[in-house]
Amino acid sequence: MSIDATKTTFNFMFSNFDMASKEMPSNFKSLNWDAFPNGFSDLIKKEEIWPNMLRNALTIGFNDALQSFSNKRFKPGNSDLWKEMKQGDFSALIKEENDKNLFKSIPEKVKALINSTDIEYVASNCIGEVGNPVVYEMNIKVNYSKSYKVRYNVHDHDDIYHSWFIVNQLNYLEQEHPIICEIGSGYGGLATKIKNNFKKSKIIIFDLPEINAVQSYFLINTFPQLKVFGYNDFLKYGSEILDQDFDFLIMPGWTAGDLLKKRQVDAFINVRSMMEMSRAVIKDYFGVVQSNLRENGLFACINRYTKSVVTHSNNSEINRIAEYPFDEYWTPLYSFPSEIQPHIHLLIAKRERVKPKYPFKELLKTVRPNFYQKV
Repeated sequence: MSIDATKTTFNFMFSNFDMASKEMPSNFKSLNWDAFPNGFSDLIKKEEIWPNMLRNALTIGFNDALQSFSNKRFKPGNSDLWKEMKQGDFSALIKEENDKNLFKSIPEKVKALINSTDIEYVASNCIGEVGNPVVYEMNIKVNYSKSYKVRYNVHDHDDIYHSWFIVNQLNYLEQEHPIICEIGSGYGGLATKIKNNFKKSKIIIFDLPEINAVQSYFLINTFPQLKVFGYNDFLKYGSEILDQDFDFLIMPGWTAGDLLKKRQVDAFINVRSMMEMSRAVIKDYFGVVQSNLRENGLFACINRYTKSVVTHSNNSEINRIAEYPFDEYWTPLYSFPSEIQPHIHLLIAKRERVKPKYPFKELLKTVRPNFYQKV
């Protein structure tokens, strides 16, 4: 990237974070995500740490490749670990390993992924170089004459699996330029795959201001030729920004209702983040989804069966996907335990104009873990 392009990227990240952080509602961030140090804007100014963000603490908490480090936070006395790690020197936490056992396990994981999805999809949707991810490259032979190059990354493995099912259903959308909203996007890996498969789509991301900054860096560098808007652009145009020509719109989550208002979008996606929200925030998001998703639109809701969440009043809530506030205007398209993470349920539903004969609430009663499947 040129010096001017780098400067523009970091100015975009800083200005949007600065404005959003000043306006974030006090109860929007659950205590699970009270995991960023004060002065996060100073991290944006440390341009040298960002090219390595998928190996260092910048993405801890939303990058499965760092899970062995991030899980230490949940041990007694470690509640501030993520904050502390984001104040260090940001050296690489992980690297490629020369481990025979690892080399044996990765091909088996890739083989299982291909069996669940499609070899061409896997090969064409592997993670790129932005953020310097830890990857293991291999050639997968499907017959004597054809082989595919696959880049395996721990987090990307999940993104490929989830996106395969989402993309399969998005293929049935009637709109040539669909508007697709992702609630909680991690560093932007899944959004990248959606964009690669739907070139003409407009993708809107709703998340925390700090994670918006990470997504901005990742997406701008992954798609340097595409147009990325942020919170300041929304403040300029209001909800009419949806009529502008853009590829990505990266927004703080509490703006969803104001941005969409009476507009209709084609799909909402949430992968493994509603399970970490308070019930009040989940209810607010469902209000937006069920008000602004067009008839026959899709909602991909991929979350834990059960997770404990600590609220701002320091109470603990049990968050269950089967108790999410779905109304009665849904038809299930997919509903089953994830093959790669059995504690996660993969649910994709279609929005209906009239109530289906079989109540959706009855389906939710069946959403429970398969206790015979190993985690």
